[in-house]
Amino acid sequence: MKKFMKTCYKCGSSVHAAKIMKEGVKLNGLKCPKCGEEYFTSSELVKFDILKGKRKLIRKFGVLGDSTIMRFPNDVLEDYGIKPGDYGAFEKRPEGILIKPVHSKELEM
Repeated sequence: MKKFMKTCYKCGSSVHAAKIMKEGVKLNGLKCPKCGEEYFTSSELVKFDILKGKRKLIRKFGVLGDSTIMRFPNDVLEDYGIKPGDYGAFEKRPEGILIKPVHSKELEM
């Protein structure tokens, strides 16, 4: 694990990389040997939320033939009016991928 900080914000001691059990999930983090304070990256906390079922809009990638697929929750499709035949426009962002729906009716001439 790449160290994202050197000292504990609570007591100022040097922190060390550690495998930390949090509610039964093993995470990579940093731990202060003096006061016991624990620190995690945002990606480790997302992993924790997924494994504990705290993120409802998480979906797993799958394979269909030679393609990688992802299923979307019905309420998301309904909220954005997405129907079979519509498109998803992908934008690369530093924090991840943004998918913007493009309705097939908008593309008709």
